[in-house]
Amino acid sequence: MRSVGLMVVVLATSLLAIFYVDAPVALWIKAHLLSYAPFHDYTSNLPSHLFWVVLIGSTVSLSFYLYLRKLGENSPRRDFFLLLGLVLPVAFIVKHVLKLWFGRIGVRLWLSNPDAYQVHWFQVGKRWYDAFPSGHMVVFMTVFMALWQFYPRWRRWYAAGAVLLAVALIITNYHYLSDVIAGTYIGMLVYWATRRAVLGARKRA
Repeated sequence: MRSVGLMVVVLATSLLAIFYVDAPVALWIKAHLLSYAPFHDYTSNLPSHLFWVVLIGSTVSLSFYLYLRKLGENSPRRDFFLLLGLVLPVAFIVKHVLKLWFGRIGVRLWLSNPDAYQVHWFQVGKRWYDAFPSGHMVVFMTVFMALWQFYPRWRRWYAAGAVLLAVALIITNYHYLSDVIAGTYIGMLVYWATRRAVLGARKRA
């Protein structure tokens, strides 16, 4: 029941943001932040590198897992590296499929075409038609969740990192607030589903 309640809250919050918050916030950021030329120029073409983050992160994590397995270590640390190595590519695939499905135009494209309809279903291979959900939030939330579960000592820093990432995506006008809300929740879902599948299978083995 708690998970259903959270899903309803996220859905309601996302819809409210889409209809009442996303556009005013994007316009305010354009007028008050992106009007500052150095900030606009610096943020106009920021590279994503998300694919390489996922590829390198997954490869390194699985390498550590295999090393610990070879040593015969059976510990939470081994589970952490196994889970992280698998959840990263899963999150990347999930966010990619959802972006293709929704085809929401990016904030900056919408700002230059404010009369454009924001959602264009099943857009394949078109740049700036991939705003919803935020892929960075989907992917990095799986990392934050794994760290939160396995290394709870520094939870405040993981929470701060998630908040800073969300704020950065919004104030640079690369994502709407609703993109970030949905990406955060989807990342959490991907993490828990992958954790249950991977670690549950290990316990049954």
